[in-house]
Amino acid sequence: MNIVVVRSSFALQISRARLIFKVGGSLSGLIHAIVFQKLGHKVHVLEKSSEALLQSQAAGLNAGPDVQKFINECILTDKPYSKTCDLFEVVNIEEQVLYEMFKTKLSSDENGEVAVYETQKLVQEVKRNGEKMVVGYSDTTTGVSGVLQADLVIAADGSHSQVRKTVLPGLTPEYAGYITWRGAIPESSVSEETRKVLRDRVILFRTERGYTISYYVPSESGSLEAGDCQFIWIWYETIDEKSEEFQEIFTDIDGKKHSTTIPRGKMQTNVWAKKLQSATSLSTPFTELLQKTADPFVSAIRECSAPNAVFHDGKLLLVGDAFALFRPHVGSSTNQAAMQAMGLADLFLGKQTTEEWEKTSVEYARKTGALSKAFGEYCFTWKVPGSLGGAIKPDEELKND
Repeated sequence: MNIVVVRSSFALQISRARLIFKVGGSLSGLIHAIVFQKLGHKVHVLEKSSEALLQSQAAGLNAGPDVQKFINECILTDKPYSKTCDLFEVVNIEEQVLYEMFKTKLSSDENGEVAVYETQKLVQEVKRNGEKMVVGYSDTTTGVSGVLQADLVIAADGSHSQVRKTVLPGLTPEYAGYITWRGAIPESSVSEETRKVLRDRVILFRTERGYTISYYVPSESGSLEAGDCQFIWIWYETIDEKSEEFQEIFTDIDGKKHSTTIPRGKMQTNVWAKKLQSATSLSTPFTELLQKTADPFVSAIRECSAPNAVFHDGKLLLVGDAFALFRPHVGSSTNQAAMQAMGLADLFLGKQTTEEWEKTSVEYARKTGALSKAFGEYCFTWKVPGSLGGAIKPDEELKND
């Protein structure tokens, strides 16, 4: 049986199975690729982005239970990869650390086959042809096209999934009403006073139009040593998508308008200057993080959830953000990908049916989407929604230092 898995910026093909992913910033593609490699398939990865663009996006990850299960069962590493913060008790990971760890695992020959990993390959078309699925792709530098046939396509091509549009053309991510400014800065670049306040903590501060939060995570090289780590900061801010302010923020230095993210190095100088000016009202440690960040970026928060994960009589599956995109407050995007990937392993081993896998995926998306929305409401207002009342105790769990 041939399997194809599609993931936002990358594609993957395997022996009697072929997978095509588009990675585009999340880890969903690599996670699914590793799971199928572990099942004994020959894996070939086609990555849309160039090596130069495959870098961290200033994202600390909450290593949820399914992520940890995946690492324990599929990565089998003895190397420490996370920081546990005292406040909130969150296990934080620098995304680049996991990306390199997973990519190294995928390239190993522990399962008898070394995976092939190619960059600058773009999946353009996925369609059904009788009992087969046909996947068309092209090289982003030469324009040369190629075609793969498979029995199963796993679409992991991110929040703006092109594959999802072929089966659910009316489903698009909706703006949640706010944006996030983000950045990362080495611990060694800030004052000792700031380090003492922010180290080993996840700290949240309310602002006039939202809130700020900072994470203490391993360095991009994976170091966990004090002084080598880094701080990830995020500033959540409500803003009208139709306002002039929004339009200015999401127009890059080349005059190009973006609907979701202004990448690192593309933000207009005057836009960031205005943001720094308004940062003087924040806490001193957080203000220092912003002032010393060289390459911030900004994203509009959007959400959506597909009603189904299985299409074309089980020949097409949606996973990760292509299936359900959550608000970021509970950090469950990567955990969802790991949960679905491990579930597919059970499916291929005959431990569950396709219907059971889909039901679990839909239920996880429903609960996580509701929790993230409710927790975001709490962070913005300090008012605990009824759905969160029994889950958190604000006086004990969140402290505005």
